[in-house]
Amino acid sequence: MKQQPIYIIQDLEQLKTVSDPLRAKVLLFLIEKAYTGQQLAKLLGMARAKVHYHLNELEKHGLISVVRTELKNGILQKFYRAVARGFVPGEELLPFVSEVENYYRETTLSVLARARLRAIEAPEEAFQIPSSDRAQWPRMATQLEVKMSKEKFAAWLSKFRSLIYELDQQQEETGDWFYLTTVGFQINEPSFDVYEDEEEKNDARS
Repeated sequence: MKQQPIYIIQDLEQLKTVSDPLRAKVLLFLIEKAYTGQQLAKLLGMARAKVHYHLNELEKHGLISVVRTELKNGILQKFYRAVARGFVPGEELLPFVSEVENYYRETTLSVLARARLRAIEAPEEAFQIPSSDRAQWPRMATQLEVKMSKEKFAAWLSKFRSLIYELDQQQEETGDWFYLTTVGFQINEPSFDVYEDEEEKNDARS
């Protein structure tokens, strides 16, 4: 089964299903590759019965499917895979504000948790630098806070997504593997000081 690039969620029950914190984690793993319930239980440190329950819910709502089976020690193992690389609520679901908010919050948290795990498992050389010139570094870890209209931020994100797509299309047969994850969302207030000191702040106001 070939994954769709994007799956449009058109059913409220589907949206509620992927808004569950554990199912959001399970779905993130299954976006990457196929796993059995036993493998997922080991990855998540949970009982197989609980993981299988959530797999059944995801499969029932058409979000994952069995892509292959293997017979091991007389037991038929099912390998599940997400039907798409990304999931987006359809227009008809946008009025359900709390459900959509829960979905994106849980998805963002799951992506961050997965990125943390990938960083822990990364080889030592991933965090070594070839020189003091940052332009030559094959790694990055950046935080940025900007103040602008939602429309302008959304327009910039659209260009950034195009750049991500361009990167995806440039993959080569040889070379090393690299991992990139990004999140962006509105916040209540900045955590970083915009100005170095009070004098600079006063200068900016004048």
